[in-house]
This record gives sequence, structure tokens and C-alpha cells, in this order.
Amino acid sequence: MLLLALKNRFAKQIDELQQQVNSQEIQLLELQDLLASSQSQLDINQKLCSESQIENEQVSKQLEHRIKVTQEQFNNKFQTIEQLLHQQPEDKLYTRAQKLVELGADIAEIMRECDIPRAEAEMLLSVHRQKISK
Repeated sequence: MLLLALKNRFAKQIDELQQQVNSQEIQLLELQDLLASSQSQLDINQKLCSESQIENEQVSKQLEHRIKVTQEQFNNKFQTIEQLLHQQPEDKLYTRAQKLVELGADIAEIMRECDIPRAEAEMLLSVHRQKISK
């Protein structure tokens, strides 16, 4: 009887252990499936990341080119402004005389304000009148 009780007890323990093994095998299969799914998603994410990085590098190169072109344009315009600022004083006087003509100044005022000869003041007025009449 004692042997039978021990046998039943051991059989019960074996059944419990077998159930635990079966349960762990199921968990192992589920974890393997989850690992495969995670690996697949990781591969997809790495591919997307790589594509995104390539696209970002291309955009960066385009932006660098645009910045370079814009900087060159800025430098050219800056040089033009510098040249205009350093023009000979006579050029500034004629520019001022032209503005006075456009504002309706007479010959005497143009001669006095810009220190230019009468003939040149008359010529500026004449050119201005021709522009207006067109």
C-alpha cells in the first residue's frame, strides 16, 4: 500500500512536471514567434531608417548648394553696393542732380546744390522732359 501511495504521488508529480514542461514549450514557441516578428519589424525599421538617411543626405547636399549659390549672390550684391558707395564724388553729385530734377527743381537750384555747370543742368532737365513725354 505504501508503494502504491508513493507510486501515485510520484505519478502525480510527474504529471505536474510534464504539464510544466508542456506549458514552457508553448511559451517557448510563443516567444520564438514574437522574436521572429520583432526581427522582421526591426529589419523593416532599419530599411526605412537607411532610406530616410539617404534622403536626408540628398536634401542636405541640395541645401548646401543653395546656400553656396545664395552666398555668392549676396557677395556679388555686396560688392556692387560697395562699388556704388565708393563711386567718385562727381557721380554722387550727378545722381543728386537727377533726383532734384525729378523733384521739379529749376536750373539755378540744381547748379547751386550740385555744383555743376549750367549746360549740364540744362541737359539733365532736357533728358528728364524727354523721359516724361514718352
